Order: sequence, then structure tokens, then C-alpha cells
Amino acid sequence: MIFVLCANPALDRLLIMEELSLNEVNRASQVTETVGGKGVNVARAIRRKGGNPHLLIFEGGSTGEKIKEGLGKENFLFTSWPVGETRITTVIHEEKTKRHTVINEPGPLVSISAALACRHFLENNLRKGDYVVLSGSLPRGVRLDFYALLIEVAKRKGAFSVLDTSGEPLRRALPAAPFMIKPNVREAQEALGFSISSWEDKIKAVKIFQNQGVELVILSDGKNGVVAAYRGAMWRVRMREEIESGDYSIGSGDTLVGVVVEYLQKGKSIEESLVAAVSCGLANTFYPGGGIFDEEKAEQLEKNILIERLKD
Repeated sequence: MIFVLCANPALDRLLIMEELSLNEVNRASQVTETVGGKGVNVARAIRRKGGNPHLLIFEGGSTGEKIKEGLGKENFLFTSWPVGETRITTVIHEEKTKRHTVINEPGPLVSISAALACRHFLENNLRKGDYVVLSGSLPRGVRLDFYALLIEVAKRKGAFSVLDTSGEPLRRALPAAPFMIKPNVREAQEALGFSISSWEDKIKAVKIFQNQGVELVILSDGKNGVVAAYRGAMWRVRMREEIESGDYSIGSGDTLVGVVVEYLQKGKSIEESLVAAVSCGLANTFYPGGGIFDEEKAEQLEKNILIERLKD
């Protein structure tokens, strides 16, 4: 079983317009609403690859009702704990400039009892060999080492913990040594305290994370691909040639995480998992929603992906 904690879900409102003009009245040509949050994106990618993840969310208010309704329509298995009003995230996509502007509202205040209920759920339901994905920011009221506590729960149960967060929650969780992390370059810089601008910097960063006890490290850098390390071996995954990506970059990293986890859970090799995850992440850029991609497009992209085993 794959459990995915989306601690800070949102109702995503996508506004598409020609170009955003500051201090002016702007009119959107298209508006869509979908259930969002990094964990939800991860779960969608897992579903896209044939898995059946169990989502865990904090939700509340009228927006929370929309979240649950939306998850129900997508036939997600989920468990939720009531909190304050769930946030709305506004995403403005400009067709002319291809820019994305994301406006995140503050998340709800999560009670101690709700956080404890989530922890107890995992303690009671995780089994040996399960995966638990801890994805996204932490909402207000949740202690900053919450992910670290859940990683310890996973270890006691013989489960694999997968961490995809940033800032203080990432720094607090690293000493607990999750099985896998997937920072991007900016997030890794913040966590490690040095600039990552060269190929050598990326290798150095990945090695530092591994020295902290993380078995699988995937350091992503957009179109430049990823550097990954697993149990002492290291790979570089990139496109063989420059290929035009889509206009929607939001959610591609979440897609990558979901596909890697689903493939590993099915017993696929790390090389096969990485190649599939990168191709699906790129395919996601052609759709305005995280975890959404066309399988045929992903297969076409996969033919142009090069994975190189690096020497020690």
C-alpha cells in the first residue's frame, strides 16, 4: 500500500489570460477549479500508473467539502481529519509570456488532536513494505518536526518514507533519515547552506544527503534533468537532445515522485523507475494540473531520455 499525506491541500483555481497587467483590470479567458496540493498531485501520478494510493488530508469548511467531493469524483481512497477552512490557491497562467504566477493563501490552523489522529492512523495502518509519502508544506499549528515523527513511525513499522518538502520541515526531518527525498536545486541550497550551480555542486549535495542516511536522493533541476543516488550508486538522467516542453511546470516534480514510488513499489529497478519518472514529469508540463500526463506522450519522451551511471 502507498499512503500519501497531503498535509496542506488546496482548491486550485487556474485563471488563463493573455497577459497579466499590474494595476489594471484583468479578465480571464478560462477558469477551472481542481483539488490541489502536492500530495494530491503525487497520488494522481500513482493512479495514472495503475496504483491505488490512500490519501491522508486535513480539510475543513466549505472549501474542504469541495475537496472531499472532488476526491470522491476521482474515486480516490482517502481519510481526512477536520480542521479550519481549507485554503484556495490561485494560479495565473499567461498565454503570451508563458509565465505562471501562484498565489498561496495561508493554510488552516490544524489542532493537536487532528495531527495526533493522523500519526495514530499511520501507526495503526502502516505495514512492512508499505510506502508513506510526506509531501508539501506543513499547515499552521503542526509542529515543524511532524514529518520527522512520521518518518520514525515508518521505520518502526518497516515501511519506506518518502519526503518531498522544503525549508524548516525538510531540515528538521533529515536527521530522521527518510528512505527517499526529492529536493530541487533551490530547496537543496536552502537545506545545505551553499550555492548549487555546477555539476560538481550537484554531486556534492547528493553525497551530503546520502551521508545523512537517506538511501535514495533525487535532486531535480528542471530541464537539466536529475542527479540521483541510491545505496552508493549515482546516476544522471537527462534528455538526449533539446526537446520543447509544455507550458505548465507546476506539479512536474510531484509527478516524478509519484511515478518513482509506484515503480519501486511494483519491484521495478531504480534505473527503470528514474527514466519513467522523468519522462512522465516532462509529459506533465503539457497539462495544467499536477500528476496529469498522457501515457503516449510520456512513452515518446522516454525514448529520448539518457540515464548514465556515474563512476565513484
